[in-house]
Amino acid sequence: MTRKPSTSTAGNRRERPTLRTVAQACGLAVTTVSRALNNRSDIALATRQRVRQVADELGYVPDRAGRGLRTGRTHTLSLVLAPQGEITGYTASIISGLGEVCRDSGYELSATPDVPHREELSVVRSIVENQRADGIILSRTSPQDLRVRYLLENDFPFVTHGRTELATHHASVDFDNEAFAELAAMRLMQRGRRCLMLIGAPAGLTYQTHLLNGFSRVVTRNALQSIELDDAPNLETPLDDLRHTIRTLFSSGAYPDGIVCAGETASIAVLAGIRDAGLIPTVDVDVLAKQTSATLDHMLPAIDSCYEDIDKTGRRLGETLIHLLTGQTPPGELNTLIQPEPRFRQSAHADIAS
Repeated sequence: MTRKPSTSTAGNRRERPTLRTVAQACGLAVTTVSRALNNRSDIALATRQRVRQVADELGYVPDRAGRGLRTGRTHTLSLVLAPQGEITGYTASIISGLGEVCRDSGYELSATPDVPHREELSVVRSIVENQRADGIILSRTSPQDLRVRYLLENDFPFVTHGRTELATHHASVDFDNEAFAELAAMRLMQRGRRCLMLIGAPAGLTYQTHLLNGFSRVVTRNALQSIELDDAPNLETPLDDLRHTIRTLFSSGAYPDGIVCAGETASIAVLAGIRDAGLIPTVDVDVLAKQTSATLDHMLPAIDSCYEDIDKTGRRLGETLIHLLTGQTPPGELNTLIQPEPRFRQSAHADIAS
């Protein structure tokens, strides 16, 4: 006697929707539904939204493995993450923005840590040679970044969070750190500060060059003083060490009256070090920080900042890479420079410099 399949097994088989199931529910052709779910621009936005809604209601999940075998593509984007301890919530925010774009474009997002001190090309070479992704997002760039050279030479789609100084143009999304540092130094000068200090990125990273350019421009043009320590702290200095360095500096008697700090978490350690030395932030010295979360909105005393929207950056990185993968725009034309958003909480000095 033939044994009937159990109700639950048969039910599970019936409940698994396919692309054809979605097409029938929408009253559309399978190819139209496929293109709509892949967010193709030749399908009307209203249709794409309706198809996505029906697919979600039916619980449709694309068979990425089978599609990959047919197309030779993984439908995965790989985010190569370097340590970003100096940016509060960096990982969560950038993944949130990227994930939103991937979800709307039919891609999966994978995140791969780029462990310090490992051979520089090991991660990206593994992704490319093992065909683990269709495109790569790189963070933490250097002027002559070997990873970027490798990807260019292998004609592999990628976008960088940060810029390089390579002759060959490539897609990038970056925060305008030069504009931030210039704006911050000008603001401190307007607050009556005449001796400034920059706490920036480690030497060798492209955005440290940009920070120095903006900061130095204001100092030089306005005949301000600046303080540079022999063993200068940066955004990767452990917070306890940074706090100790600032406390020692401000206890010496020869200290700056204005600090530009390019990291939110670092600025909290700086403020603590100033207090440890018996001085009062916003009275004896001003600190202006780059802000990447809501943390500084709740600091007392309130300090001035410039905001960098990391979630927005993540979305733009994802959109840029999708443009590359669909061949819509040449890589050299896919460059975004995000401007700082001032969040000035202090009144300007009575004698504002001209």
